[in-house]
Amino acid sequence: MSVSVIPKTIPYFCLMKTMKDPGLGSKFQKPIKRMMNQDGTYNIIRKGGLTKFQDYYKYLLDVSLGRFLLIILMIYIVLNVLFTCIYLIIGIEELKGVSEHQSAFFSAFFFSTQTFTTVGYGSVSPHGIGAEVVAMVEAFIGLLAFALATGILYGRFSKPNAKIGFSKNIILTPFDGGKAIMFKSVNLRNNVLLKTKISAFIALDKEVGANNFMKEYFPLNLEVDTITFFPLTWTLVHKIGEDSPVADMDVASLKLKNAEVFILVETFDETYSQDIVQKHSYAQNDWLENVKFDTNFRTNESGELELYINELDNVIPVV
Repeated sequence: MSVSVIPKTIPYFCLMKTMKDPGLGSKFQKPIKRMMNQDGTYNIIRKGGLTKFQDYYKYLLDVSLGRFLLIILMIYIVLNVLFTCIYLIIGIEELKGVSEHQSAFFSAFFFSTQTFTTVGYGSVSPHGIGAEVVAMVEAFIGLLAFALATGILYGRFSKPNAKIGFSKNIILTPFDGGKAIMFKSVNLRNNVLLKTKISAFIALDKEVGANNFMKEYFPLNLEVDTITFFPLTWTLVHKIGEDSPVADMDVASLKLKNAEVFILVETFDETYSQDIVQKHSYAQNDWLENVKFDTNFRTNESGELELYINELDNVIPVV
């Protein structure tokens, strides 16, 4: 009976089974340094398709709170200026109670804001069929506009999202007589997360010809990938063995292969009473070696644990 022998010149990790393309693509004309940003958004420039303003509902849900309030304010002003112009075209004389000491534009504008918000102070009122019809239409549009704005504002605050922080760097460090890849995570909120599971995989470049590059995806088996409670920091460890896709590699060779680690967090949030997910990525300058993470929680004199979230990124040299 013959026995096949694996040539020693072939690295073991090249023979291990890759995972299927998770949807990020595998064939490219040039090397891709990063496919996902640290905040979990895809590092992809989209051409064509729906723009931010065409998909306005999603845009208003995702945009920053300051920009959202500015957009709402601008829409409010523009609509009132539009109705002001209509009142001026109809004739300012159809608005009863306009002050002689105020310009016609501002008189019509402030009447418009009162009608749009259905406040109606009563100092100025429509006096004529044209102004009354416009005021009726404006009040109706105002009701719909504020209902829509209130619904989007509620959607922004009620949208479930995880606030899980990750260490700035991912490290390649000595561990248990060998080496390991490590990164840290912490729940930034003071709420309860249950049955938190973190899965990770790594993408490595593989040149298959001139102007032809491939991304190969390998799972990163973690020492512990699920915890029941998540009140402190969690250090995720991938112990590098012979079956690891990064066996015999250092940070320089990882960067050369544009190594990128993708992380998916799945957890149950008691605040929203539903499962939530979060994505993260490490690549290029995020890699460090010959350091280890410093402990960022300590016991005080009263015997209580103190967690210092702002020390999540602290590393110390390996002695």
